[in-house]
Amino acid sequence: MKTRHNEVAPGQFEIAPTFENANVAADHQMLLMHILERTARHHGFACLLHEKPYAGVNGSGKHNNWSMMTDTGLNLLDPHEETHTNMQFLCFLAAVLTAVDKHADLLRAAIAGRGNDHRLGATRPAAIVSIYLGEMLEDILDQLERGETRSTKKGGSLDLGAHTLPQIPRHSGDRNARARSRSPGTSSSSGPSARRPPSRGRNTVLNTIVAEALDELATEVERRAGKRATPKKLQSVVRTVLAELVTKHRRIVFNGDNYSATWHREAAKRGLPTCARRRRP
Repeated sequence: MKTRHNEVAPGQFEIAPTFENANVAADHQMLLMHILERTARHHGFACLLHEKPYAGVNGSGKHNNWSMMTDTGLNLLDPHEETHTNMQFLCFLAAVLTAVDKHADLLRAAIAGRGNDHRLGATRPAAIVSIYLGEMLEDILDQLERGETRSTKKGGSLDLGAHTLPQIPRHSGDRNARARSRSPGTSSSSGPSARRPPSRGRNTVLNTIVAEALDELATEVERRAGKRATPKKLQSVVRTVLAELVTKHRRIVFNGDNYSATWHREAAKRGLPTCARRRRP
């Protein structure tokens, strides 16, 4: 465990395991859930691992932190300080945008369940799949659409309002080199599981759709650049393809308040799959 702290509801806690390889992390997560339930019973308590909130009490979910690495340990979602020069990262960013926009319905289905569907849109953000990138990466997308990336926006300093405290550097984006999904429910597994029915292999879906997007991106770059392209021509072709992908799939990016009722209308306007709740007759 890396951290454990109180959450919104009474008797609700958040636990953050240390990151590790996905298949091992999935096994450890199931083991942790088993230990929590068993230990609670031993002490005369009940550890509730369902998502549906009680009246006026927050529901429970998971943060699925996901990233990609090479076999040499290179994190492919690490933007680095000068992000606008990191073409490798920008290619993988465009692939993730493409994948999530094309298959938002599959990602939504992968975490669907009675309890979690009640939680999403009730005590948590609306059950509409979107991507939050932050100010810095949003600016990078603007530059990509214009065809050339020239700079990386800096975050400046965080002023705590006390002269005796030092100025703290503030990043303008999320530099944790991973993607975070907040939609899975507490009872779900990060991998396919027969014991936890709400799970339908969310990470399997995510890996597959991103692999498809990367394959399509690489195929298009190779088709346009040819087999003997110079480095200069190859970079030009990559920038052109990235600009087209960003323009086509940027609708999935939303940096606003997805707790707001206006997000439902905005998502419908963008043509994103929405899960409007129907009233019982």
